[in-house]
Amino acid sequence: LLLTAACMQYPPVPLPPPPGFPPPQSTPVPGGKMCGGLAGLRCGAGEYCHYRPEAQCGAADQTGVCRPRPQICTREYVPVCGCDGRTYGNACTANGNGTSVLHAGPCQ
Repeated sequence: LLLTAACMQYPPVPLPPPPGFPPPQSTPVPGGKMCGGLAGLRCGAGEYCHYRPEAQCGAADQTGVCRPRPQICTREYVPVCGCDGRTYGNACTANGNGTSVLHAGPCQ
């Protein structure tokens, strides 16, 4: 009886991600086609890949969604760091230059 129980197969138990590691995005931001991720899917002309803030610009194969690049932005100065490592005057300006926002404030 003990030998029979020892031979039973049990489903694998998934391991939790290490502390501080962002969880994978199973659903992109609503609207548009998926971009980024492991496949490196790119957006079309006149679009940029918009990532959720927790996606860290596609780190760990996170996905985003293609959105149209803004054509006109206000001139308010609320600096943001773009996923391309450049500081922009505001999020709209970053998006208009084809990049999503990594974080608020200037790039370091």
